[in-house]
Amino acid sequence: MSLRGGAPPSATVVAKGPFLAGGVVILDEDEAHHLRVRRVGDGAVIRLVDGRGAVATARISLEGTVTSARVVATTMIGAPPPTELILGAGDRDRFLSAVEKATELGATRIVPVLAERVGGVATRFQASHVEKAAARAREAVKQCGATWTPLVSSPVSLGEAIRQPAGAGAAHAPMRFLADPDGGPMPALREGAAVQWAIGPEGGFTEAETTQLKGAGFTPVTLGRSTLRFDTAAVAALAMTAAMRGRGEK
Repeated sequence: MSLRGGAPPSATVVAKGPFLAGGVVILDEDEAHHLRVRRVGDGAVIRLVDGRGAVATARISLEGTVTSARVVATTMIGAPPPTELILGAGDRDRFLSAVEKATELGATRIVPVLAERVGGVATRFQASHVEKAAARAREAVKQCGATWTPLVSSPVSLGEAIRQPAGAGAAHAPMRFLADPDGGPMPALREGAAVQWAIGPEGGFTEAETTQLKGAGFTPVTLGRSTLRFDTAAVAALAMTAAMRGRGEK
């Protein structure tokens, strides 16, 4: 989306909606700093997203310490298919990296799980890191051009994670998969199929946790021959999901 006869947007920023044609949106300091780093000046055309499907083209206005954007045109992008990760709350930095990559690959919700093998990990992802994860997701949205930002939950037990409603708004119940080196191939999916993956931390889920997941309807699926770190496994699972969507029965 660009101004008629003009250049395409020079940058994307995340801002709170609603976006109304002719209205003015005040950007927060993080987004204003992003524009300064990108050397986006007064009068430049930018793209606004709210992370929930609203998109706008706007012109930047710099007045003192305030950076605002006057909306020129707006549109709405429909929600992507529900694609959720139940992900072992392992090392914080690796988890944050997984959030960033999962955003790029279309994840809609990420649930950190306090699996048995993360209890002794001093650097594990914790509730205090959720806002940092959300910030990484917003940065990824700006980089990859997506319009929806995944929800990142606070860490929960495995039992709570698999009891939480999944695939809200989907026409069918989600297909549940467990990343497992001894699993089978991933089946073809309908184009809009809701999908939920369970991926263990370093060392994987314990035998008892695996049994619990299978009992909740998670089908073991292999991600390849190699043993993957949990953040790499998340990327592989989401890439595989994207590849298999649209190959199944409509």
